[in-house]
Amino acid sequence: MYYLFIIKNMHFKNDKDFLYEVLKKIKNIKKENYNYGISLYYNVCNLFDTESLKYYVKSKYDLKNVNNKFYLDKYNYFEIRKSCCIINNDKYLREILCIFYIYNKNIFVCNFESNEYFWLKDKFA
Repeated sequence: MYYLFIIKNMHFKNDKDFLYEVLKKIKNIKKENYNYGISLYYNVCNLFDTESLKYYVKSKYDLKNVNNKFYLDKYNYFEIRKSCCIINNDKYLREILCIFYIYNKNIFVCNFESNEYFWLKDKFA
């Protein structure tokens, strides 16, 4: 799974490794530290404008939409959330990332399972 975050503080721009570790800690935070995790998230990330993004996707693509999940086929989808967006596969990764690149260029993409991370704008530059 790929997680997409809009990064607000661009001083992370030159230190992808540190940014990845911060986001990984936020994702894996324990319930007793949840308030700290939320505070940290808001210091690092901006929220997605889910309504605008969903409207854009619906107007441009003919995708099945169930509970903010947009299906590209029976098993492959991406999900639009306020805190992050999630892509569940890499079969259509480039096509999906292109949608988000048009939306915002300051998106940081993480695959926590494979320790892969990159700036979205680096994929399309």
